Amino acid sequence: MAATAPGGSIEVLKHLHEYLDSHFRTLHEHRQALQPAAPVFALEHDLNDDDLELLSSAVRGAVAEGFDIRHRTQWLPFVVHAAEIGYLYTGDEYWPLFSQKTPGWDSGPQWKIDSNRALIKQWFKQFAAEYGGIEPKGAFAANFNIIAWPITHAIMPADLQRQMAHLLFEARAVLTPEMLEDPNLLGACLAARTGGYSDRFQKLCSNQSLLGHIAAALLSGDDEGSPYLVQSTLVRLVVDLTNENESRTWLAQAKRSARSVRSRGFLPTSAAQRVTRREQFISSVTNPKLLLRQGNGGWRPLLELPDLTALQAENNQVGEELRKLRPIIEGRRQPLPRGALLYPGKVPLPAWPRPETPIIQLEQGSANVNELIAGRCAITRGPWWVFRKRLGGLATEIKGKFVRPGQEYTLVGRTGSKLPALHWVAESAILADGVHAFDLTIPPIISEAEIAQLAAVGLSVVPDVSIQPVGLTPVYWDGEGSVEWLAGEPVMLTIKSAQATEKCSVRVNGGLPFLLEWPMGSQQLTFALEDLAVGAHEVHVALLTAGTGMPFANGSLAVTIRDPHPNLEEGTDGAGIRLFATPARPKLTEIWDGRASLSVNGPVDTKAELTIVLRDERGNELIQQRHGISLPFADSAWTGLAAQEFRRGKLLDAYNAAESCEVSVSQSGVGFASLVCERGFHPLRWVLAKQRSGRHEARLIDRTDGDSTRVLLFTVEDPLAGEQQDARRPITAPASGGMLRATSGNVTAAIILPPDPNWLRQRPSDHPVIGCKENSLSEVQSLIGSHHHWSDADLSADPFSYRQQQLVLDAVTTALVSLMAGTRWAHLERRRVRLITRVPPGMLYEMRKLVGEAPAQRAVARYIAGHLWQWLDSPPALQEGFRDAIDVIAADSGIGDSRTAAEFLLLLASSPGSLASWDETEREMMLRCVIGSPVLIRAARFAVLGTEDLRDAPEQPTNRGTR
Repeated sequence: MAATAPGGSIEVLKHLHEYLDSHFRTLHEHRQALQPAAPVFALEHDLNDDDLELLSSAVRGAVAEGFDIRHRTQWLPFVVHAAEIGYLYTGDEYWPLFSQKTPGWDSGPQWKIDSNRALIKQWFKQFAAEYGGIEPKGAFAANFNIIAWPITHAIMPADLQRQMAHLLFEARAVLTPEMLEDPNLLGACLAARTGGYSDRFQKLCSNQSLLGHIAAALLSGDDEGSPYLVQSTLVRLVVDLTNENESRTWLAQAKRSARSVRSRGFLPTSAAQRVTRREQFISSVTNPKLLLRQGNGGWRPLLELPDLTALQAENNQVGEELRKLRPIIEGRRQPLPRGALLYPGKVPLPAWPRPETPIIQLEQGSANVNELIAGRCAITRGPWWVFRKRLGGLATEIKGKFVRPGQEYTLVGRTGSKLPALHWVAESAILADGVHAFDLTIPPIISEAEIAQLAAVGLSVVPDVSIQPVGLTPVYWDGEGSVEWLAGEPVMLTIKSAQATEKCSVRVNGGLPFLLEWPMGSQQLTFALEDLAVGAHEVHVALLTAGTGMPFANGSLAVTIRDPHPNLEEGTDGAGIRLFATPARPKLTEIWDGRASLSVNGPVDTKAELTIVLRDERGNELIQQRHGISLPFADSAWTGLAAQEFRRGKLLDAYNAAESCEVSVSQSGVGFASLVCERGFHPLRWVLAKQRSGRHEARLIDRTDGDSTRVLLFTVEDPLAGEQQDARRPITAPASGGMLRATSGNVTAAIILPPDPNWLRQRPSDHPVIGCKENSLSEVQSLIGSHHHWSDADLSADPFSYRQQQLVLDAVTTALVSLMAGTRWAHLERRRVRLITRVPPGMLYEMRKLVGEAPAQRAVARYIAGHLWQWLDSPPALQEGFRDAIDVIAADSGIGDSRTAAEFLLLLASSPGSLASWDETEREMMLRCVIGSPVLIRAARFAVLGTEDLRDAPEQPTNRGTR
């Protein structure tokens, strides 16, 4: 349309509404004919700059005139206006930007402003219903149920476009015709690769359909239109995205790869076939590998962990749960550290894993994620496992369970399974429960009787022909029948045979065979396979007789093409230096308040430089600190450095304005590794500023959509009673400090407020007051919830905020234990709190006496007292030992198996808030048992306080318990 002004704002809006209605209806019909599943975006309005300015002026005019019911019937211009503002969105608050671009929008009472915001959502929903508009989905839509509409319809906000270009560039090697044909499949592939990107970009990409449609449009050819976006909108995106040189290069290379994929032609595969291929790939590449390593005393089993981030394509919860939860490995008693599955590595197995039990699960993981992991991670089933011996004392599993003459193997079988008595089979030692092992030295010539004996236990002999990788070293090669390459790498294979032939037949995935001429006089043939898609493939070869062309020797090879997934290892791996974090990819707040730890591996006794950089929301450097360190750099060394740097100096001053922290380690000639920790994109966030008086003032950044945000202030003196505050006004911290907790729907933001230093000097020994009622399940649950709220709150930059937080957490824990353990124990807890110094040994003896008077209870206390010194520096030893201590009384109480009971009771006695994440039904059942049998909490508290107080004692005896 031509830019015209037919009258006042009402007439202009009416004219624009009619034009946009016709345009979007035509676009919807056209898209339905070409791509029925492709949505329509409000940004696809196809208006030129003059028309767009006319629209904005008309909207502003309507708002200035009062925005009455006459304007609301012409709603399409408002939808386009809101989408255009979404295109400018940079992660700051959307509504202030909307008000800036639309003067008068936020005038009037709050109820009217909220009503107008709700109307925007209503119009977008009407747009979706009438014109096939896209509906927001994923994590962003869940947190921002109004602004998700205009931001989603903005397709790709400007500040995220560079990340989009980089994502397409990284994924160029794994593109397939099926992906370019199916945006949902493309979106799932891309979403699984966003682990190293910004928090906001990840949230946007959790809507996999949206991501796939944007990517498909951007990857379309330069001289062709896209069925997913109108040409004017696509050109606008590409122009804006390529304004930066690096982004332009990334997008160009990604489009070049897509063009190459298209040139191969689209295979006429059905949707069912595409799903089968995708599931086969995921299942293959996420299976862990069993290995053996020769050590003192015998073979030691290892499990090579897979990269499970690929599963995020099927469930977007996977990435977050992999980062936050501890993996449970079948065959190991103790879980691995949080985030361990995000780093490649090998873990020892004290017991042989049972194939019928999931090999990997996440502790307290959601049922959907654990079911997905169980279905996609599996080891080969027994009763026998075949391993080929390699150099360096390593043996790799041969999953096909076949052996070759003249090679050496180790067989592992379930205890009780019998191997045929062959003279070249010798029993071997293996350091794992539940299995035994045998070494096999296969003779060069093996008889048919021996082959039959091996076949009786499921092993086959392959003497005819071998297929091996050559050229570029593959990612994985088991020495026999399984090989893996990264997508984009050349797949070169060699066929070897001692028997002469003229032709060789090669068949891939059961397709039509192709013939290769065998080099005259040679015992091997080398060839390349091109354009193998990401996934699992079977390559079968057959040597053909010269006369009849019948096969006389056969062989096969399992080839896996892996997605070169940009997992965390790539971001932390340098040439000789590796930087690890627990949990993997920690948030800035976790780094700051000590909930995350870092370590650096590298050449022993090498000097390196560790750099800490804080940046603002635009990536500008706020402060930089450099430190000399010695490699390897342990978690404890990082903890000391963090306590020294994060609690004072310039880093402290810059923290509140910081949105990210980059930690890097470098050494010339050795390597470089870095890790970026973001504050994260949150609907609610607290910002603190220090006033001249020394007190702090807190301001809430509220990115939610309405006025439902509720703020409570909890003081340190009375930490369970919250006083309601005005969410729109700055809040001055109490002199003693406290906690501010803001909630809006399911979203929460809490921060520990620092105290006034003068108040601390005047009242250094004040303790919080916790008022408890009756010893009931509801009261105990309330205390657990309060502990969780205080422990989960972010720490401010002020060092004293940590002190006040610990005061409250200790007070809540003490109150909970006192409530459940009984009057006499509560009296002891009160005396302990009043002590300025640590508990004297006499009080530990008193605790032991108070555990219980029955013979079994005294035995528990005696066992704990005799083992406290052994548990001081080993939480796993404490848990294992406490489990043995309470075995009898746990069974009598009905609380369940002693292992789970031990973990539960130790947490209840030391960090009750962590039980908030337990299954609610299980937690209630176990709490009822503890209320009914208080000896359980007394025993756990004795073990916790005993190890804590003895650890802090000035001198520690070496071989005695408490009296």
